[in-house]
Amino acid sequence: MKKTVIILALILTGGYSFAQENEVIAEESTPESKLAIGVDVVYPYLWRGIALNSTDKVAFQPYASYAFTDKLTLGVWATTNLTNDATENNLSYNELDVYVSYQVSPVISVMLTDYYYETPGSKSSFFNYGNTSNQAIDLSVLFDFSEKGVPVDFQWNTLIAGNDFDDNDKRNYSSYSEIGFSHSIESAGIDLRAFAGAVVGSSGYYVTDGFKFTNVGLNVAKEIKFSESFSLPVFVKYTYNENGNVNTDGELKHNFISGGISFTIQ
Repeated sequence: MKKTVIILALILTGGYSFAQENEVIAEESTPESKLAIGVDVVYPYLWRGIALNSTDKVAFQPYASYAFTDKLTLGVWATTNLTNDATENNLSYNELDVYVSYQVSPVISVMLTDYYYETPGSKSSFFNYGNTSNQAIDLSVLFDFSEKGVPVDFQWNTLIAGNDFDDNDKRNYSSYSEIGFSHSIESAGIDLRAFAGAVVGSSGYYVTDGFKFTNVGLNVAKEIKFSESFSLPVFVKYTYNENGNVNTDGELKHNFISGGISFTIQ
């Protein structure tokens, strides 16, 4: 797997709640464009193993980024399930994130992400970072050791501002960490990534009580070629969440199969 693929997969899993996680990345082109525009379609949308809207809805996730230098990138990412449903466990969900990332070294990069999200009856002004707001800022440190010949990546993410407070209205600094191992089956054109992610400590933001493995599983990605000039990256992923997500029937589920497809515009 190319180094670029691993780095972008890290960003998608750890940064933009987005981030999320589709880990479907087209291969690097030459010369590389500074501008990237596209849209991912995923079902269901899991962020760090957590269902942010419904486990029974498709999410559309447009994104755009611009590399000002080979180290500094600014981007935006959004997600919506295109519904106004306010039924419990079947909520509409909309999110808009802005992020900036900087490549400190061939192995280490840092990213700052501003999350803004809305659900029915839960709205606030865009620049409200109080304890009743819909906004949070996440600081991420990402490690990719593929440059050293080791197909291992690691990330640490901590909320440093916004709606992340404990029961005493003190900042909680909720944190999530994840380690991944990547492998390519060249003969089949398949990229594999096994991952284990956990919320470290109690967190109202992640709805956990103590250390919990919320995101453990395997991602399988492949580019399906329709012609020499047109192909579509797709992925299928298994996720185990120790804390669990409630489905539309009100049942607590721990195991999930998700999938998606990526459309690159630029």
